[in-house]
Amino acid sequence: MGFLDDAKKKLGEAVENVKEFAEDAAENVKEFAEDATENVKEFAADASENVKEFAADAQEKIGEKVEEFKGGNKPNGQA
Repeated sequence: MGFLDDAKKKLGEAVENVKEFAEDAAENVKEFAEDATENVKEFAADASENVKEFAADAQEKIGEKVEEFKGGNKPNGQA
């Protein structure tokens, strides 16, 4: 095999290696994006649940304060 044939073969192998690398990289990026999307969805769901719980707690405390001011419950055990 001559020098040019050897160089052509090695260049072909290098091109194949680059193609495989690019395919693997594309697949890795796709998987990363899917995982990131799922993580964001889970984070958003958790945050939404936390906000709902906070709002419910706040509403309950506001209701308690309203009752205190109406005279329903005296603070500090007052009659």
